[in-house]
Parts: sequence; structure tokens; C-alpha cells
Amino acid sequence: MRREHLTAFQQWFSHYVEISHSESPQFHSWIKLKDSHTRRVFEKITRIGSSLKLSEEELLTAGAIGLFHDVGRFRQIKLYGTFNDGRSENHATLGARVLKEYGVLAELPEEESSVIIKAIELHNLRDLPEGLPDRLLLFAHLIRDADKLDILEVFSRYYTRRDDEFATALDSYLPDTPGYSRALVEDLLKNKRCNYSDIKNRNDRKILNLSWVFDINFPYTLSEIFKNGFIDIMIGSLPQSSEIEAIHRLIDDYAAQRLGVLPRS
Repeated sequence: MRREHLTAFQQWFSHYVEISHSESPQFHSWIKLKDSHTRRVFEKITRIGSSLKLSEEELLTAGAIGLFHDVGRFRQIKLYGTFNDGRSENHATLGARVLKEYGVLAELPEEESSVIIKAIELHNLRDLPEGLPDRLLLFAHLIRDADKLDILEVFSRYYTRRDDEFATALDSYLPDTPGYSRALVEDLLKNKRCNYSDIKNRNDRKILNLSWVFDINFPYTLSEIFKNGFIDIMIGSLPQSSEIEAIHRLIDDYAAQRLGVLPRS
């Protein structure tokens, strides 16, 4: 991939966002949310890639994946009026379909466009399939890290009430009830990623977000999560109990083991 390819992709994406805007104030704000999220993920995936000393061509490919990873969200809003994949369809496969329909990647070699499409399709899976080619696995790890890093930042701002503008697009569909799912806690305490199907209220969503720590692939990403205080913010917004304290210790110990020194905000 060349720099001019990425420039053309950025121009296409901006136009696609523009024509996706809705007369509905709520949907308009959701589109704005995803536009902003995409641009931050683009920056984050580039920074993560730079921390790995990737080549210029690899950084361009990573940037394209970051730019297009959520392109399916815009059609999802238009067709279904929701960001909930369970109530509509998988936004990653929808995004891959959009790129193919518009022929956005047509100027790229087949091998390159295939990696971009497949990385997008893999970015929101709970677990990656075994046996992925090394190059695809690298880009899948990059987009999954960048996406999680930005989502944790958005939720942290929301939990500290620094950003309520997009509350309806985050977890307002979940009841704000006491307590949390026992299944989620048990999974997390076993260093396992949690299942969306176990989410019943807003506290459950926070616990699921915490479990993402065990699916972070690169030291830079993990360091940024702790340096910005995202874990402490989420823990502080949960009901205080011995189980939550145990989760906090487990996550801190895990990160300290991987990073050597645990960075703090």
C-alpha cells in the first residue's frame, strides 16, 4: 500500500460519514460518536504499530484497518437504529460488505485488500480462530488493541461524567440496577474474557470491559490503559466488595507481571 491509497481512503470515509448523517438528533449524535471513535482508533493503531517498529507499509495497512474497522456501524444505524449487534447484525461483517459493495479497496493487490477485510471481520470476535497467518494475526491484534483502548477511554470519561453526550449509545439500554453477574466475576477471576450474553445491567458491562485486559496483545496498549487510569476508574464505579477488590488485585498483578512496573496516572 502507498500513502496515496490511505489518503484516498480517508477522503472516501469522510464522504461516507457525511452521507450517513440522519435527521434524527439521536442518530446524528451516534454517527458523530462513531466518526470520532474511528479517527481516534486510526491514531491509536498507528501509535501501537510505531511502538513495534513496523515498516511504513505496515503502518499504512494498519491505518486503513483502523479507518474502516467500524464502517459497518453507519449502515447499522440506518437499517436498525442501534449499535447492538445482537438486535441487528454483526457490524464487522456488515462493514466488510460495505467496503466490497463500494469497491473501496479495488486499487490494492488482492492479498492486501484481503488482509484488511479479514482483520475487520475479526476485530470484534471474543476469541480469534486458531491457525491465522502471521501477517493477518498481527493486524488483527493491532486493531483489537486499538479498538479496546479507545472504548475503555470513552467509557472512563462516561463513568466519571466527563462526557455524557453519548450516553444513549453506550449502555443506556441496560438497567442501572445494583449488583453484578456471578458468571462474569467467575470468568474474570479465572483470567478469562467474559461473555456478552452474561451482561444484565451496567455493572456487568464494566466487568466485561475489565476482562479485556487479558486480551491485550502489546505492552504499549497495556501501559496506556494503566497510565490513563482506566482500570481504576472502572473499579471505582463498581459496588465495592471483596470480589471487586480481588478483581482489582488480579488485574494489577497481571499487568505488573507483563510490564515489570505498573504505570499510574
